[in-house]
Amino acid sequence: MKPNLPTEVRPRSAGGRVRLPFLTVAAAVHVSVTTLIFMFGKFGLMPGQFSQNGLGNFASDGFAYQTEVVELCSVLKNEGVIAWATWPTQLHLRLYSLPLAALNGGTSFNILKIEPLNLIYYLAILVLVFKLGEIGFNYRTGVMAAAIVALWPSFLLHTTQLLRDPLLISAILMLMLTITLCLKRDYAWHRGILLGVAGTAAIVPIRIVRLRMWPVLLAIVVLAVLFLTIRLIHQRRFPLGNIAFGLMMIAALVIMPRFQNAFHNQQVVRRPGMMVPEKVQELSVTEEIAARRHGFELRWDSAGDAFPSEAGSDVDTGVRFTTLVDVVRQVPRAAEVGFFAPFPNMWLSAGKQVGVSGRLLSGFETLLTYVIEFLALLGLWRARKQLSAWLLFLVVTLGAVAVGLVVVNIGALYRVRYPFWALLIVLGAGGADYLLSRRTRVASLGGSFVAEQPAETLHS
Repeated sequence: MKPNLPTEVRPRSAGGRVRLPFLTVAAAVHVSVTTLIFMFGKFGLMPGQFSQNGLGNFASDGFAYQTEVVELCSVLKNEGVIAWATWPTQLHLRLYSLPLAALNGGTSFNILKIEPLNLIYYLAILVLVFKLGEIGFNYRTGVMAAAIVALWPSFLLHTTQLLRDPLLISAILMLMLTITLCLKRDYAWHRGILLGVAGTAAIVPIRIVRLRMWPVLLAIVVLAVLFLTIRLIHQRRFPLGNIAFGLMMIAALVIMPRFQNAFHNQQVVRRPGMMVPEKVQELSVTEEIAARRHGFELRWDSAGDAFPSEAGSDVDTGVRFTTLVDVVRQVPRAAEVGFFAPFPNMWLSAGKQVGVSGRLLSGFETLLTYVIEFLALLGLWRARKQLSAWLLFLVVTLGAVAVGLVVVNIGALYRVRYPFWALLIVLGAGGADYLLSRRTRVASLGGSFVAEQPAETLHS
């Protein structure tokens, strides 16, 4: 009697959802961590790490942003919604001003007052990670991936702060989810259009929040359309909804830059040394990479004068790109940095902003990341016949190389690669579930073997 063996990639469970208790526990964890950080700052328990309003040195952008958020609340209160919506600032700050204005009129700032929006981002990211795991592999993979992301220490800490990263991560995961759905299922024309609208809605905030990621976004969508075309040709079936989705993604990339003037007031950065968004489009890819890489090596004072950053956690400083050949030569090293930094020699030394505890935490997380990367290879092998898995792998690789080419500061690299790291977690959870499935299969084979032996053989 042969046991019923599980397939390599089990189909999605019908109607699978993130269970309410899971989201409730996750919400409680996030609120508790935010409150704890605020209390540490308010009572000066870790003065070297947190300010009195809960902003952390590990997310130093928040110190510059807090004044703008309070200013936006004043604009909303005194000049109205239209003035607030068109005020020159960044989109994520505009959104953060809403809970701040609702809770106390925006007269003062602390991280508890922006927690409602941060909690929404956090839960949305968990749901999107779960759906990517569930659709790409199965329900258990989705739950494992969401749980890992939910409890990842540095990610949890960063989502309590005043940063643009949670909005960006949510948008990228939403885009990847729409692409994955279109690679896994066939859609009627009206559902394909709805999926295209969702994908386009995800591209807009990516364009606004991190315009410099546009070349990477172009590559992701090109890969998605290529894989979708391969799937349709291979199955010799051409659902109108899937075709409509692909065409809408292409149209979004072609049309979106034409609306850059409308996006400008959502991208104004009031910090010395920051390039005007429209100027980015005037640079070649090589020039942009070189300029951004050099920018990470510098800091600016209030007068706008630049000086070496001396962050203490920079890698490969002094590397310069003048031609595309220089960039190509740096790709292997960029992949090494993107996948494996921070390196072991940084784990035990004290960081200038995060101290010894921050470095130890980054070392611990990096070790876990190495394990997840190994599991991700197993997850890719398990789903090797699925185009969606290969797309995830290529997007993760593309993101790691892009980050390694541009970012020389490890603290910044940690944050910039979070969207791609979340996709890596999905593949890693797929690999972990693969190992669990094999263990279950071996156990069931052993049980069947014992059950089928004659009694006299078993007792001999």
